[in-house]
Amino acid sequence: MKRMSTSELNEILVKATLSAREEAKMNGVPIVYEENEKMIKEYPDGRKTEIIFDEKGKKTEIEYP
Repeated sequence: MKRMSTSELNEILVKATLSAREEAKMNGVPIVYEENEKMIKEYPDGRKTEIIFDEKGKKTEIEYP
């Protein structure tokens, strides 16, 4: 089996990520990712919220610009 270079692997990962995002959007499912060291939930309509957990583990979502 041929070994992949780092750039080839990176290209595959980028394509897989884009494919997963498109599939989630088509199925009406939000995606969650990290941006600027914050956990972001993006809905199929483009709306974004920041997910925050308090010290007791309670989850809160606030509008993200």
